[in-house]
Amino acid sequence: MKLSIHGRKITLTEAIKKYAEEKISRVEKFNDSILKIDATLAASKLKTGNAHVTEILAYLSGSTLKATATETDLYASIDKAVDIIEIQLKKHKEKHSRAKTQDDSRKKTYSFDYIAEVDEKTDDEKKLVKVYLPLKPMAVSEAVLQLESLSKVFYAFTNIETGKMAVVYKRKDGDYGVIEE
Repeated sequence: MKLSIHGRKITLTEAIKKYAEEKISRVEKFNDSILKIDATLAASKLKTGNAHVTEILAYLSGSTLKATATETDLYASIDKAVDIIEIQLKKHKEKHSRAKTQDDSRKKTYSFDYIAEVDEKTDDEKKLVKVYLPLKPMAVSEAVLQLESLSKVFYAFTNIETGKMAVVYKRKDGDYGVIEE
């Protein structure tokens, strides 16, 4: 990871640079795809008085994250900006890992076997019908709405929270049940 620290309207001393490098370099452990981090430390005058602004740009493979913090103390602004970028990096990593598991679950197709009656012309024959259902990831509440709108006995879906295949059905007492693998 390449780290660059710049100063705007402020003289960067070795102590400030060292402190900023130590704090910012610890965010590398939260996401492996960080290519470069640019930090800009600036002094500015606001209506409320003097302030220090720290802006951190993290360049990842495919996206850029930005954190900005304004405090009266330069070290406090660095700490706050680092905390913000840490949270963003954690969310970004979680989002990409969740998307990867959803992509894997979308590739799965499940088959349900059920017995369907054949036309009345045949004598009590029943045949096995195989149905392949593509499973769209959704929340349980959304699956219940789908079940109601389609007027079905059950509805199969991939639970977005767990990433596993689930079936929602209407119970005899009027409530809904969920079966999950």
